[in-house]
Amino acid sequence: MNNLNSPAVPKVNSGVAVETVDVVIVGARCAGTAAAVPLARAGRAVVVLDKTRFPADTMSTHVLVPNGVQELQQMGALRNILALGPTKSKYLTLKDGDLEIRERFKPFAGIDYGLCIPRDQQDVLLVEAARDAGADVRERCSVEQVVWRDGRAVGVRYRTKEGEFEIHAKLVIGADGRKSRVAAEVDAWTPYRASKNGRGFAFRYLDDPMGEDAPSEFQIYRANGNQALVLPSCPAGRTLVVHMCPAEDIAAHRADPEGSWQAKLDQDPALRRRVGGATNMSKVRSTDDLSAYYRKSSGPGWALAGDAGHFKDPVTGNGMRDALKFGRLLGEAAAATIDDPDALDAALRAWERARDKDTISTYHWGNRESRPEPTSPLVRAVLRTFAGSEEPNLSDTFNRARSVESIINPTRLARGLARALTTSGVDRRAVLREVWGELPMEISARRHRLLDGFRSTRPTATERSGWSVGSAPRPPSWRAAANADAPAVKQPEFDALSHGMHGVSGCVECRRLSELQL
Repeated sequence: MNNLNSPAVPKVNSGVAVETVDVVIVGARCAGTAAAVPLARAGRAVVVLDKTRFPADTMSTHVLVPNGVQELQQMGALRNILALGPTKSKYLTLKDGDLEIRERFKPFAGIDYGLCIPRDQQDVLLVEAARDAGADVRERCSVEQVVWRDGRAVGVRYRTKEGEFEIHAKLVIGADGRKSRVAAEVDAWTPYRASKNGRGFAFRYLDDPMGEDAPSEFQIYRANGNQALVLPSCPAGRTLVVHMCPAEDIAAHRADPEGSWQAKLDQDPALRRRVGGATNMSKVRSTDDLSAYYRKSSGPGWALAGDAGHFKDPVTGNGMRDALKFGRLLGEAAAATIDDPDALDAALRAWERARDKDTISTYHWGNRESRPEPTSPLVRAVLRTFAGSEEPNLSDTFNRARSVESIINPTRLARGLARALTTSGVDRRAVLREVWGELPMEISARRHRLLDGFRSTRPTATERSGWSVGSAPRPPSWRAAANADAPAVKQPEFDALSHGMHGVSGCVECRRLSELQL
């Protein structure tokens, strides 16, 4: 019987240049660069490959709360990011009709503000930080296959306009997003648990009508099932506005972007007053591909970081934070164990378990928030228990200072229920029916976090069927690694040539010149 983790019929690999490093990382955005930095600082040879040439944009909420901003500081990118002149948002506000909540963010590592940096500005500085740490980041490199030896991932084959190359490594990290080629290659494309998202995502940048006097706060506007985020950005005076709208509205955003945008503003007078007079607006970008999921994220010689391994509703504002934090923790775990395959695999599994433990609470919260429904009397009553104080409580759910269950706890839920039942004009039977419907979600989310165990596939009431992550780009190739004795790149000469001409390593034209000198 064939080993499912090995090539059934090894393919012959010849005539390709092979180089050997400690770690190869596919993807040079948040998770990939965050993993590269501690590995490079530990003296490990790290190559990061990305199909993009930076600076380049990507679909994202672009937001980091203080818990995430501290990760930029740890990887050495924060100083250059602050030099861009972004707004430092120190508050979270929520407006829903006559309900208003305003809270100051809890500091982390002395950082008491959030940032919202356009990804074409942010990610190029993450790449720069990885290079400064000693990682070899190569752009315009398209990874085609993971290569294997004895059932273990031992590198990748990638292509540039100059040809095909192979890198062998003790660890392959896939940090290449939701449509991860590495996930497909290691046969982890299909999530072991997932949930359909009822919301879509449409956003644009604009010049804030309030200019540099705009409040330094991340603002949430809720009305008629739509949830809008107003996020002061970079430079100060520029703002990102995001509509987390019903998924079926995305078709209208694509067919008539300006008309649909105005219609959303007209649904919420408070939002219209806030940004209705905006100018210099970018084009509207949108997606309805937002199913939340967990993929198996570690195996013999490989790991999946960032969105490649786990994704949740963007309304939580935690995607980049998790990619940066668990990219860093993955790099730290690998740096300490890279020379011992068994210890490395155990460390990768422990890292995945820790990631899941840290993210499960927010995953279920995001699933519940992805129902595009008007705020019910019960939810409004629970939210009112947060009003009247600027001390961090509701904001801790976004800032990950505490679990969602410890913030929206049974005591707070009981206070909200009592308030809802005693509110004049409320349909009490409807409130009780909602409680009955919400209880299974509360119970199963806590059960999953506390009892179900690692990589559990036991369903929960917060998860909805009908999810999709699309089809894998192709089945796993299980390609056998090339002969390591094949002609290899003259690495010192290549680095000297690349640094002399461009000031960075990784130029494929210089790589070709160095090979011709063999």
